[in-house]
Formats: sequence, structure tokens, C-alpha cells
Amino acid sequence: MGKYIDLRCDFGFKYCMSDPIIMRSFLNAILEGDEDTITSVQFENVEEPRRGKNRRGVIFDMLCTTEKGDTILVEMQNSYQKYFKTRANFYIFNLMGRKIERGLVWKDMKQDISKIIGIFILADGLAGLDKVITRTAECDLDTEEIFWDRHRKYFISLPKFELDVNDITTKSIWINSFKNLGRMDRIDKSVYDRADEGLLRLLEKAKVAALSDEEYLRYEASMKYLEDEIDMESHGFELGMEKGREEGREEGEHNKSIQIAKSMKDKGFDIATISELTKLSLEEIETL
Repeated sequence: MGKYIDLRCDFGFKYCMSDPIIMRSFLNAILEGDEDTITSVQFENVEEPRRGKNRRGVIFDMLCTTEKGDTILVEMQNSYQKYFKTRANFYIFNLMGRKIERGLVWKDMKQDISKIIGIFILADGLAGLDKVITRTAECDLDTEEIFWDRHRKYFISLPKFELDVNDITTKSIWINSFKNLGRMDRIDKSVYDRADEGLLRLLEKAKVAALSDEEYLRYEASMKYLEDEIDMESHGFELGMEKGREEGREEGEHNKSIQIAKSMKDKGFDIATISELTKLSLEEIETL
């Protein structure tokens, strides 16, 4: 186990990024030049129940609202998904449903909805992304001007990123932290010289030695899940993704979770922790 928490695992991501000062620093770094400086964030309920019998519900990773009322979704995606662009749009439009009241009469709207911004951190990249950060919006195809500015997406491809020690910025420190923090033994002095309040707070909170015994066990279990997920990904275990159908993708993800749960159960992890990390029910885990 490294000296610093790995932000790619579920526990590390939520444990560190649930601090509003840390989250504010991250958002301002990524959105610099596109949005006004964010002075405060408030975390929101991450569960969006399904809106009909045959519709899907959504559980987001992190969701927050700015002082202007803009909604920002931050997702950490470790495994490759062929249709992740579709999934990202599904998330955005589910959030749009939160902002539009049921029974709304369009002509009675006094103003447009506040913005919805999705930030998707991709540990395994995404086909067609050849930059570290790819920004998308709804544009006029002829003029390439923004047609509707109420939603925007940012895809951060960690495999494309390499830290330039001659050009260290708050943004590059943040991206490097998501990619490499869990494997670092020390933080270069130049990082502290350039870090803002949120980054300094992250570097303190992310020290593994500062975790309580219970937090350490949860982190250890979360890292085990991440390592098994990456290992199975490298061996082509994600069943169903080649089918190109939602049913196939869900089957593959479910089977992957079962295999990881079996491995964790064999190693003595408690059922509640396995359920939290794999999203399997307690009853299903008990039968494995």
C-alpha cells in the first residue's frame, strides 16, 4: 500500500473529493476559462430513481451544485466501456429531468434551466479521444458556435496525460493526482509551491497514515476491488460488451462483480464491505 490514497478507487475518490474545498479546487482547475470561478459547492443526493417501470435508475459518483445553481457531475470510470459517450449523455439528461418540474407549461418558464456540467475521469481512456481533456457542447454544425449552452461535458483521459515538470499548473497537478497519487512516495516541492488551498488540503487528507483503522480496511477492500477489476479487464473478462447491447453490457458487469465478490469473500472480507464495493445484494453475496 502506497503512502498516499489512490483516487481511482471508489473509497479514495469519495473520501477525498467529498470535501467541498477540495472539490472546489478541482472544479476551478478543470473549468478554468470556461466558467466563472466557483466559490462554494454543495453536495447533492447521488441517486436518481427510475421514472417508469421499464426505465433505468442512476447512481452517480459525485454530484454538487454551485452558488449559481449549476449542477456538476463528477464520475470516475476505471474500466473501458465501448458506449461510454452514450452513458455520459444518459447521465446528463437524467439530471436535466431534475431541473424540469413535472407538469411544466413551457410558455410559463421565466428563465432557462441552470447549467449541467459532466466531468468524466477515464482511467482507461476512450476511443476517439486523442487529447488529455476533450470538451463537448451542443454546437451549430455550420458555424461551430455554441447553439445551447445549458450543458457541457469534459472527458479527462488519464492515459494521455504526462506531467511536464517545466509547466506545472493547478490543472496538471490535479490530473496527475488522479493518475499517479496512489503510487507516489513523495510530493515534489514544486507542487506545494503552486498548489492552492484545495490541493494542499488534498495532499494532507490523502495520507494513508492518517486513516482510522476502519477507514484503512475500507480503503484496502476498495483497492482490492480496483486491482481485480483492472486485472480482469486486461484478460478480456468484460463479457457482453462486444454484443453492443445494453443487456450484454449489464450481464458482463454483473458477472465481473460476482467474480470479484468471490475473490474478496475467499480472502475474508466482510459481506457488507463486499456489497458496498461490488453493488451486489447481501443475499446474493451470501449464496456465493
